[in-house]
Amino acid sequence: MKVLFLGRGNNHPATRYRITQFLDYFRLNRVEPVIEAFPDGFFKWWRLSKKKYDVVFIQKKRVSAFWLERFKSQGAKVLYDFDDAVMFASSRHAFPDSPKRMNEFIKMVKASDGIIAGNPYLKGQAEQYNKKVWVIPTSMDTEKYPVARHETKDPATPVILGWIGGGKSLVFLQALLPALEDLAGKFNIQLKIVCNTFFDSDKIKITKKAWKEEHEILDVLTFDIGLAPLPDDPWSKGKCAAKLLQYMAGGIPSVASPVGVHMEIIQEGVNGFLATTPEEWRDRLSRLITDAKLRESCGLHARRTVEERYSVKASAPKLLAIFKELCRK
Repeated sequence: MKVLFLGRGNNHPATRYRITQFLDYFRLNRVEPVIEAFPDGFFKWWRLSKKKYDVVFIQKKRVSAFWLERFKSQGAKVLYDFDDAVMFASSRHAFPDSPKRMNEFIKMVKASDGIIAGNPYLKGQAEQYNKKVWVIPTSMDTEKYPVARHETKDPATPVILGWIGGGKSLVFLQALLPALEDLAGKFNIQLKIVCNTFFDSDKIKITKKAWKEEHEILDVLTFDIGLAPLPDDPWSKGKCAAKLLQYMAGGIPSVASPVGVHMEIIQEGVNGFLATTPEEWRDRLSRLITDAKLRESCGLHARRTVEERYSVKASAPKLLAIFKELCRK
């Protein structure tokens, strides 16, 4: 079976989480993967679409019907994979509805032979226009993540509250800052931000670490507690919890907003905590800050959750089964 994977380049997070980390498994199971970035011109598209593939896996980008039909004319099945609410405007916009985005999404879903959604909410969006929809969650390669140990700290050693993500999402963490500053007045804590942009505070010490792919796992393992705040809006409900799953893969207990797939992943008080109001954030974080045994227990349960439901090992066979089912049609 020959599968063309079209993504946004090997360094793009979506490409890494949705495509490249599965390639070794596919090769071991008689799948010949061909990895390409989206062509940037007509003639590159033309050359690519002339080749024969069994499946064309398109990650997130909405591609014109002309090129989809070109691939199909060569015998390929088109499989559209998306892990964001691409049909809505982001949380940075005043209004979520975007007729242009929704129309492009509907056309892409209708023109595809199958759809892979990153979570059940996204599946529901796609199922309105194509009944051939599967859910494959964002998955972590747990073999790359050691499990953090949580020991009682010396009073002089701060508890590290950590956040990792892109600069466009930093505003969600910044909205949490007043609650974190209140906690800093009671406990010996620090906030560590792994990102490409930062903010400052006079009330809580902030450690700033520039994000680098080769360092991100080690950076996550320096956290004692992970933070995953999100606003409750249509775009955020489509998020697939990559940062939360990174924390959990490393055995890091987390506090997350009860938005979208977070509510499916987190079992309250067992593998993490959910919080909405500033009071809830302060309460959940206080419990974890003051109790190393609770951090240890939540972290171990979090790791087990990822291994069983959100790991490469769990998701790769499901992806392969989807390819085979499409090719049988």
